[in-house]
Amino acid sequence: MKPVLEVDNLNYAYDSARRVLSDITFSVGEGECVGIVGANGAGKSTLLWCLLGLLKATGSVRFFGEKLGKQTVGRIGVVFQNPEDQLFMPRLLDDILLPLLNRGLLPQLAHERALAALDKASLREVYERPAAQLSLGERKRAAIAAALAGAPELLLLDEPTAELDGRSVRRVAESLRTLTMSRLIASHDLEFLRGLCHRTLVLAGGKIIAQGASQEILGQRVLLEQAGLI
Repeated sequence: MKPVLEVDNLNYAYDSARRVLSDITFSVGEGECVGIVGANGAGKSTLLWCLLGLLKATGSVRFFGEKLGKQTVGRIGVVFQNPEDQLFMPRLLDDILLPLLNRGLLPQLAHERALAALDKASLREVYERPAAQLSLGERKRAAIAAALAGAPELLLLDEPTAELDGRSVRRVAESLRTLTMSRLIASHDLEFLRGLCHRTLVLAGGKIIAQGASQEILGQRVLLEQAGLI
């Protein structure tokens, strides 16, 4: 399986006395869905930020065999934990259109892609409304739609089910389950990851303490207790 993301010996510290991530090494293959599970404060979000260059870590991060740059950033979609970081325009449709237009797509093509992305998220009927008028579950799905509109080859998601009720979690899962591109999902929701991810990494204290097939890893009670997940 050809890797789309390769992380080798990644380390990050806020200062010399506080190491947040230590010796992080893993990969994501083409078409693979990989979960990163950990308790609050384990370093999941920090890891994603380091991968995207928002925080300056040491070690090696390669997307599609290259360092993050102009050639690779357009092939990556990102969904942040708080949808408000991505949705702020007068209409939901405008939130989806904006990044497409900024990439130079013709308005008609951008409009078609935006509507298709909203269709996949079952949000076509609310495209004229501002995101602030939508439920949290709808905003989460809209943020996913905004990322998917750019046709990424790798999708990075940070806590996509945080603060959602059971029904909303199921709808987010449905939105992600049919995707074929590579996905890296950081979450503390064990059942959500179990149903989506081929592999899962367990992060505790800034280190990967286990990784393997999701069904096997997420069934190890002692391991999950060690990671503060149960």
